[in-house]
Amino acid sequence: MDNLLHVWQYLEELNAVSVALRLVTATVMGGIIGLERGATKHAAGLRTFMLVCLGAALAQIVDMRCVMIYGTGDPVRLAQGVINGIGFLGVGTIVVTGRSHIKGLTTAATLWTTAVLGISIGSGYIFSSIITFALIMIVIKMMAGFSRKQMQHNRYLQVKVEVSGNEGAKNVVTYLRGNGYRITEIEKKKSDETILLGLDIDLGKKVNHDLVIEALDQLKEVEFVTEIF
Repeated sequence: MDNLLHVWQYLEELNAVSVALRLVTATVMGGIIGLERGATKHAAGLRTFMLVCLGAALAQIVDMRCVMIYGTGDPVRLAQGVINGIGFLGVGTIVVTGRSHIKGLTTAATLWTTAVLGISIGSGYIFSSIITFALIMIVIKMMAGFSRKQMQHNRYLQVKVEVSGNEGAKNVVTYLRGNGYRITEIEKKKSDETILLGLDIDLGKKVNHDLVIEALDQLKEVEFVTEIF
């Protein structure tokens, strides 16, 4: 136990071995987080997360090293720059897909948290970094299903419906209103043969969204329907 403690303390010091370990750890942890994001086809994937975590760790190591060598400076100045700079990178992962529907917020938040994780690794806080990494994976992997289930059973529903002609659009609106559902916003895009409807619906109570989607799909002249998350 004492030997393990000495090894742990050695790795928390700023030496060649600990620096190499921190950089490798940051790259691996960032890559694992990026794999999950990339597998679900988000804008930022494996390489982005690896580089962000690695770059943040290296910036912190360089900052600490400069303070040690020159005896002056601020050991968190580069870290502050990384945290501020990553915000601009995160903006690139956020996409507005409709009038008010936004995608990519979770990826942007994960990217920012991964940068902070890299700073923690670069600072030598290995234990807290391991705990943080585990919590990140729990949030983005295990909580995703819970979040989706919660969204699928609330009173608000956003759908895209492709119909053939005005009669199909009328059938969709009539069905929704006939079941007591209130359409709070509607967007219509016409092409040569079909009409694409974007609908924001207030169901009035918690309803399983899959049941509403199935019912819409059975309507005459409805060619395609999907929920927007």
